[in-house]
Amino acid sequence: MSAVLPAADAVVRGLIYIGLLLLIGSQTARTLVTRALAAHADLEPPIRDRVVRLAPRLMLPLLVLFLARGALQVLSLLDPGDSLTFDVVRSVLLSSPWGRAWLLQLGAAALLVAALRFRGSATKGSDLPANLVLAVLIWAQTGMGHAATNRWPGPLGRVLDSVHLLGAGLWLGTLSALAIFALPLLHGDRRLAALARVVRAFSLYARTGVSLVVISGAVAALVYAGSINALLAATWGRLLLIKLVGMLGVLALGWYNWRVVTPALDGMHPDARARLRVAIRLELLLALAMLAITTMLVVSPLPGEG
Repeated sequence: MSAVLPAADAVVRGLIYIGLLLLIGSQTARTLVTRALAAHADLEPPIRDRVVRLAPRLMLPLLVLFLARGALQVLSLLDPGDSLTFDVVRSVLLSSPWGRAWLLQLGAAALLVAALRFRGSATKGSDLPANLVLAVLIWAQTGMGHAATNRWPGPLGRVLDSVHLLGAGLWLGTLSALAIFALPLLHGDRRLAALARVVRAFSLYARTGVSLVVISGAVAALVYAGSINALLAATWGRLLLIKLVGMLGVLALGWYNWRVVTPALDGMHPDARARLRVAIRLELLLALAMLAITTMLVVSPLPGEG
């Protein structure tokens, strides 16, 4: 297989993960903003509308990425000199467990476009249909990686992977959505109280997301790792250790936001906004680095396989 294909596959997988995290984050941020800014009639509608527009804008790029991933999967299974035929495409995308998960994801993405369009941006619009379809989208994602292998009894691996993805979306996806679309409108001393309410509300989602990520990730690592020697000898294991170091850094920044920055915002400290801006940027940069490592983990053989 050409060296270009694994690199392209890793890039496509990474962009899909980013898109899914932002989808989860945009849904969460909509609810968060609506509740946290209910007392600020001048701020809640424009901020909510900006957040709501994120999810529909993500769908076309995600659909393109899903199609690209299917094409790359077909090409990756061709031996040198093999011809690309309909029978090959059918066996990969229509007859295999991987292909069925891929088709489910495509169908769920199309349904999510309709659900988001039907909901619109109004506060009274129900999130339930979109959230249910998003859950199917996440479940389909777990059927195309290590979680779908026979290392797990039944669907347990996919359940844990879904929880991991959901936790990362609640935490980092919501943080990204707020940082890009909500926090820029909460500038100035007059809006510091509103900013404090949003940050305080986000801390609950962040702690929930972190808990889901840590618990599901720890269980998965124990199952995949095998022996310590096998873990250290495998590229997957070394990448996992690097990811754990990055996770500690992100957790430290999250703790700083929760225990230092949020009280400073509540106390109207003049430097609180600057502290928050720096901490969020560092947290998101570390999160991007961890996402890149996660993408490499997904395409790397598990300990004992390579």
